[in-house]
Amino acid sequence: MGDTPPYAALDTLPSAKPHTSPQSTCDSAPEMQNSGPLVSVVIPTRHRLDLLQRAINSVNNQHYANIDIIVVDNASDAPLCRTQLSSQRPLKVVRTETMKLLPSTRNFGAAHSKAPFISFLDDDDEILPCKLSSHMQAFSVDPSLDYVYGDTRQVSTNGDTIMMSSGPIDLVHFLHWRYIHTNALTLRRSVFDALQYSADMSTYEDIEFTARLMRAYKGHHIKQVHAVWNRDNRPDQMTRRNYRRAYENWGRLCDRFDDIISADKGLRRFYHRKMLALSVMFGDLRQAMISMRKII
Repeated sequence: MGDTPPYAALDTLPSAKPHTSPQSTCDSAPEMQNSGPLVSVVIPTRHRLDLLQRAINSVNNQHYANIDIIVVDNASDAPLCRTQLSSQRPLKVVRTETMKLLPSTRNFGAAHSKAPFISFLDDDDEILPCKLSSHMQAFSVDPSLDYVYGDTRQVSTNGDTIMMSSGPIDLVHFLHWRYIHTNALTLRRSVFDALQYSADMSTYEDIEFTARLMRAYKGHHIKQVHAVWNRDNRPDQMTRRNYRRAYENWGRLCDRFDDIISADKGLRRFYHRKMLALSVMFGDLRQAMISMRKII
């Protein structure tokens, strides 16, 4: 792989070039207004009521009709009540007894769904009106599909587009550029139940889950923007940098996808250069030597 990404990267925002290929808009999305299977949209949250309501509004604006919303209150100091939220869709609030990591809150929310299809939305992000109608049309056209995803627009604090995250169903490319955002994904409930989010991943959980999904199941990519990732660097944002978490969880990625990573020279160097730096930072000389050998 060369230095210029063929698909938009998520970790290299200052230097990566935006994806500029033409993409269709929601204006051209098919609408399925009053039929189709139920889709549950699971939204984990904690202490972010205003942002949560914005996320719910984006679900309310979906063209697709048969949706319910499951809000997971991740042990907020003051329990979140249904009456605090405005929704034209069926909505219920479920609460964890103790504060959990994001993978566990997503699993907890999905467990409270009875829908045959599941979609996830972070409480500080949004989905575009065409997302679920487009995804459910794809499932209808090809019943053998296990998951469908669209593209994601990454947006700065002032509302400018930083870049588009878009790319094909190719596990090597995905592991390198990580262009599938959780908010832009819909999958069958049976598939989610078989996989679930890994509870030990405190960061990179989306990469780990989606890579397992791509490795084992059949998907479809719609070249259309379906989600907005608000990259506004708030202190409470889950994606803020934490080197200890990065060291632990990047190592898990290296271990769990070693067969894929080791087989591709560019991917191997990409993962193990980062693993080498993190290992040295935390004094893990054994892992540093392993990564050094992988790079050479």
